[in-house]
Amino acid sequence: MEALPAEIDDHRKLFGKEPWEVVYDPRDYCIICNTRVDEYGYCACGGAAD
Repeated sequence: MEALPAEIDDHRKLFGKEPWEVVYDPRDYCIICNTRVDEYGYCACGGAAD
C-alpha cells in the first residue's frame, strides 16, 4: 500500500501506525459489537477495553 504524505496522514498522527499495521488476535472478538480486538485490547465500540 502507498503511504499518505505525513501532513495529511491523520491515522499515523493519532495511532502511530498505518491501518494495515494493526495486529488483531483472530480468536478475540468483542462481545458487544462483535468486531476484532486489537493488540491494545480495543475494539470498534470500546467495550472490549472495559
